[in-house]
Amino acid sequence: MRLRMFAGALSFALVLGMTGLGAARHAQAAEFTLKFGVSSAEDAEHNYAKMIKEVVETKSKGRIEVQIYPRGQLGSQSATIQGLQTGTVEGFMTPADFYAGIDPRMGVLSFPFLFKDRAHANRTLADPAIVQKMASLLESKGIIGCGQVATADVRYMTRAPIHKLADFEGKKLRINGTDAEKERFRRVGATAIPMNLADMLTALQNKTIDGSGSGMTIWVNFNLETVSKELLQVEDTLIVSYCALSKRWLDTLPADLREAVVSESRGVYPRGVKASDEFISSLTKKWEERGGKINRLPEPEMKTVRDKFATVGATITEGKPELRAMYNELRAASERTP
Repeated sequence: MRLRMFAGALSFALVLGMTGLGAARHAQAAEFTLKFGVSSAEDAEHNYAKMIKEVVETKSKGRIEVQIYPRGQLGSQSATIQGLQTGTVEGFMTPADFYAGIDPRMGVLSFPFLFKDRAHANRTLADPAIVQKMASLLESKGIIGCGQVATADVRYMTRAPIHKLADFEGKKLRINGTDAEKERFRRVGATAIPMNLADMLTALQNKTIDGSGSGMTIWVNFNLETVSKELLQVEDTLIVSYCALSKRWLDTLPADLREAVVSESRGVYPRGVKASDEFISSLTKKWEERGGKINRLPEPEMKTVRDKFATVGATITEGKPELRAMYNELRAASERTP
């Protein structure tokens, strides 16, 4: 009896031991870690990161573990981009404007009326020449592109809602920091104040600024209907989110894994576009359920906006050959895209 009990106990211990060993091996299976940051959460960029996690871990057969850090856990946009360059952050997705600090050409993506609308922008950004251009644009700065998606259009919120163009006059509005944004707001009589997302939320609450131009995800996910329930949709400027990988980190990977990370990350683009479309629809529904409104300017005022903004691109790129070349290339791609 005692012998049978001992044998049973031994068998049980062996099973536990093997289970524990298997778990330990599983936990140690990943040879590399890809920390991927996004500034918000449960939005188009976060969903894109989840897709990258899925495809990279699957393709690498678990040799790479992708850890997603939403809500700016890896730092501000500028700090996280520096992390990409030094290799302390492996992946990041944020509006292209924030990369303009290391290469002003990234700011061209948010030039006003460069695209007809968000759907047209995503068709243009899928142009093979543009895909190749954007993938390598920041390589000399230590960053490899893994895709760009027009995830939203800028919608304007101010504490006193904007119903007509004259309502912009005298307002202090937060921007990401590009010259095009500054010029755009200057032309409607507003003051542009560069600011990271976290600072913007505080500034809105304490009334340091009057408002901002941001995507629906910011207004909805941060419950900013408490500031104002009215947004103005002009569709002059799109938010193009740029997916980036650290070149320094990629260079530490074996060739097969390096190729897998880059190709698989870029390959989620069509799914990313579809997910961003669905996400915008869900955000609009949430906003309206909370009593929010989305206003549009009357057609005569829209014509005035188009006229005012028509030469922003030419003004910003004047005397800057690289910037002008980037602008012309994107504009040409936009014009040839149906």
